[in-house]
Parts: sequence; structure tokens; C-alpha cells
Amino acid sequence: MTTDDKNNNSQFALLGQRRFYPLFWTQFGGAFNDNFYKSALMMLFTYGSVERWGLSVDVLNNLVAAALIIPFLLFAPIAGQYADRLDKAAFARAIKVAEIVIMMLGALAIWLGSSALLLLVIFGTGIQSACFSPIKYAILPQHVAPRELVGANGVLHTGTSLAVFLGLIAGTLALQFTGGQYVVAIGGFLVAWAGWRLSRRIPPAPPSPLAPELVRNPFKQTLRTLAYARERHLVFWTVIGLSWYWFLGSVYLTQLPNFTRAVLSGAASAVTCLLVAFLLGVCAGALLCEKISRRLVEPAVVPLGALLIALLGADLAFAGQGFAAAHPPAAEGELYTLIQLLALPEFWRIALDVLLLGVAGGLYSVPLQALMQQEAKSEHRAQIIAANNVFNALFMIGASVAAVICLGQLDFTIPHFFMLTTALHSFIMIVLFLREPIFLSRVRQRFSRSAG
Repeated sequence: MTTDDKNNNSQFALLGQRRFYPLFWTQFGGAFNDNFYKSALMMLFTYGSVERWGLSVDVLNNLVAAALIIPFLLFAPIAGQYADRLDKAAFARAIKVAEIVIMMLGALAIWLGSSALLLLVIFGTGIQSACFSPIKYAILPQHVAPRELVGANGVLHTGTSLAVFLGLIAGTLALQFTGGQYVVAIGGFLVAWAGWRLSRRIPPAPPSPLAPELVRNPFKQTLRTLAYARERHLVFWTVIGLSWYWFLGSVYLTQLPNFTRAVLSGAASAVTCLLVAFLLGVCAGALLCEKISRRLVEPAVVPLGALLIALLGADLAFAGQGFAAAHPPAAEGELYTLIQLLALPEFWRIALDVLLLGVAGGLYSVPLQALMQQEAKSEHRAQIIAANNVFNALFMIGASVAAVICLGQLDFTIPHFFMLTTALHSFIMIVLFLREPIFLSRVRQRFSRSAG
């Protein structure tokens, strides 16, 4: 099949081609395992008999979250330079071997019931993810044609989102049955082994001959990685735009459960409903990008996604406030079931907002990801992606700090916090589009062509 023939295929055709499907399923398994083990560990801390060292469940669960974020700050820049200097396919296989070892250690930790070892394993999965992330995105431009880049990113983004959700559900469900911890131990190992087997089918992705020399000092390498991201104006602002997406995702995904409980007085089933709506929206938005952009890396799609995020975020805040005023709990501590909520038109407005907010997020993030891959120099593309991972982690930490200050110290309601997030989003987008005019200029060009 020629390149032109391949370019005429749907983005889903990539799932049947060796240049893409081994990477897709390798990434799918890794994302599933991270969240499978994470959710199981949270269940063990919450309901199990493992030692908590006198700490509350909330503190331990925050430690779990930190153990998955911190490795991106510490290890992504180091992994990025090796991904640029080595064959990315071979490096991916080495990382999947490490995942097998980590999952074997996880099985031992579950068998011993050791909290310290369990947290160490979570930290290990975070390191593995931090090392694999620069590879999975830097390898795409080497294996797919330029007109396939947006579609490939959309499919990969969709698969990762589904893997995260399925991993969280599977880990939670497994611990609800007798012997479920052994299902987690064996399942984690088997998924890691399958990922390694699939990684062996990833086609070679040799380094650029211009790839920079290795820097042994981790601190200097981190500074060099961040410097590469700042070399090109468009690349840097694309990195900032993508990191803002992770800020928004952290805000909405973290607050949706308590928004449902405290504002909507909804039961746990309503939380699941809204999370599923958000997931489906993100997947739909990611997959729509190829069609909307006409198979090009199209910056004009980003302002569309950004505008929808602002409108829907504001409407979600107003809808939540209106719901709380119109439908207070029937009695102290009583919660609405999902069936009861579905009978209320106001809940459908909220569910639609959440669904479309996910769609907007997909429309906003996927073109930015493809633009960063396209515009980054091939000799240090993986390091620029690693820099993006560092900024992503910092923005997610910033989202957590903002939530603690606004909801804990300033006594904001969650709708008020959502509205503040929307206002901040609008400000960030104005700065982004003023600092990098290509986004709005492409919108004007698209409109001009349509009018002509």
C-alpha cells in the first residue's frame, strides 16, 4: 500500500496496521495497569486491613496521587533524552520489561499487605509512565503520514481515556470480592506481559542523526529539556496550552464526585453517570478532530474547543447552582438516586454540559498535541514532549492547590470554583491566542474560504 493509499483510509484503519496498533495496545495496557493498581490500592487503604501508619484515608489517597505525578517532574526529562538518542521501539520494549518487574513487585506487596511496598510500586508505575510518555508521542510522526497525525492522536487519546476509565472500574470492582487482591496481582502481571509482547511488534523508530548528546546531570538535563521547549515560540505556547488542558481535566474530574454529592445531592450512581458522560465526550471530541480539521494539523480547531469549554464551564456552574436552589434534599442526609435525577430536566442540562465539556476538551487538546509533534524538531522531539509532561504535572499540582485554597480556605462553593476556573480559562486563552497569532489567523482563513 502506498502512502497516498494509506492517507485515504479512516483513522480507525490504523488499528489494523502494524505501524500503529502495537503502540496503541501497548499504551492501552500501560494506562489500564496504572489505574487498575491505583484504584485497587485506594480500595485497600479505604476498606482493607493494610497498615495506614495512623494516617487518614484522605491523606493516603493523596499520597497515591502524588506518587503518580511526581515521577513526571523527576524522570520525564531524563527519559526524553534517551528516547531521542535511542531507537524508540527498543526503548519502549525495555520500559515494558520494567513494567513486568514492577507488577511482580506489586504482587509481592499485595501478598505481604505492606503499605510501604504498595506505595513504592505506585511510584514505580509513575516512573514507567513518565518514561513511556515521550516515546509514545515522539514515535507517531515517524510511523504515520502527516495527514494521519491528527487521526492517530485522536485514536490514541481515545484509547488512553478508555483504558484509564476501565482500569479504575476494574480495580474498584476486583476488591469488592473475596480474594480480589490476588486478581489484581495476577491481572496486573498478565497485562504487563501482554504489553511487552505487543511492544515487540512496534516497528523500528531510529533516532535522528542530529540528536543531542546525553547529559548525565539530571538537573542540567531538565533545564536543557525546558530550553528546547522554549526554542520555538509556537511550540512553547502549544506546550502551555496543552498543560492548561490538564489543569482543567484535574479540576473537573476531581470535583465532579463532590459536585454530585454536595450540590446535586446525588448518590454514587449519579457520579458514575456524569463521569461516563465526560469520558464519552472526550472520546467523541478526540475522534471528531480528524474530520473537522480535514485531516490536517489545523490550529483553527483549538479556538473552537477553547470557546466551547468557556461556554459549557460557565453553564455547568450556573446549572449546578440553579439545581441546588430548586431541588434541595428531601431530608437530612438523603440523596437522590440516579433514577430520581433522570426524572428532573435540570439534571439533563447538567449531564449534557458535562458530556459536551468532554467533547470540547477533545477538540481543544488533540490538535495541540499534533501541532506540537509536527513543529518540534525531530532531533529533540521526545525531550519537548518530556517538557510538556513536566508542565502538565506542575499545572495539575496547581489545580490541586487552587482547589484547596478556594474550597477549603475561601469557602467557595463548587459552582463558584467552576466559574472561577472558567474565568481563568478565558484569560489564559486570550493570552495564548495573542501570543501565538496562528490560531486566530487560521480561523479567519477558514472563514474566508467558506465565505468565498
